[in-house]
Amino acid sequence: MIVVRIVFRARYGKINELVEEFKRQTHAVPNPPVILTDLSGAMNTMVMERRHESLAAAEQFRAELFRSESFQQTEARSKDLIEAGWTEYYTIEQG
Repeated sequence: MIVVRIVFRARYGKINELVEEFKRQTHAVPNPPVILTDLSGAMNTMVMERRHESLAAAEQFRAELFRSESFQQTEARSKDLIEAGWTEYYTIEQG
């Protein structure tokens, strides 16, 4: 089992808009991601966290997501809200 975290740095003053956009787009998907925002560390940070059975399953999910019209619409609306982003992969050792 792995955890995939997609980390976004929102433009100054845009974190709430970014969170609302992703909440709107992910609320109805199966196994929706957990959406986190910073309490410490780098400001204006939002993390979407999701568990997958394997790295292959995560890659398959990502490929399907990127092909979806919903994702493409979200990307178009959110590109002006995001300053930077990256993906982190973790193996779940316990829990």
